[in-house]
Amino acid sequence: MMVSKGKLTPEKRVGLTANLTIFLGILYTSLSIAAISGIASLSARGYGTKSIVIGCIIIGLGYGIRYGSKMCLYIATAFFGLLAVYFMYNFLLSKSINPIVRFAFSVWATRTLAMTIPVMIRLKVAGSSPDRSNRYRDFFFKRIQNK
Repeated sequence: MMVSKGKLTPEKRVGLTANLTIFLGILYTSLSIAAISGIASLSARGYGTKSIVIGCIIIGLGYGIRYGSKMCLYIATAFFGLLAVYFMYNFLLSKSINPIVRFAFSVWATRTLAMTIPVMIRLKVAGSSPDRSNRYRDFFFKRIQNK
């Protein structure tokens, strides 16, 4: 069992951080694809082709974290930190609420990733790897196996 004494184990904490990173990458990519598909309100908010590339990079970093790469964790932390700075800059220029929401998500992700760095280091020292479980994948595999 991955939870002991009501706390997350290091393996589970890193796995959840990887899942968060992957989710944010998928969200960013999906919104960008919707913008390219013709949703003008998303295009006006800065989503587009460049955002698809950024979203795919975030997804790749998330999978790198899931498979135990400290370098991907460091890069993802710095990347979300830079995104937070960029969105704050956009907010100061535009005085719109949209960049501040993206700024808040970026700060939250940066904080979560930064708090995971020492946990990942302990995992590597112990020779362990992050939890790769995914409840959605498990749910769908169960349904397929039951047929």
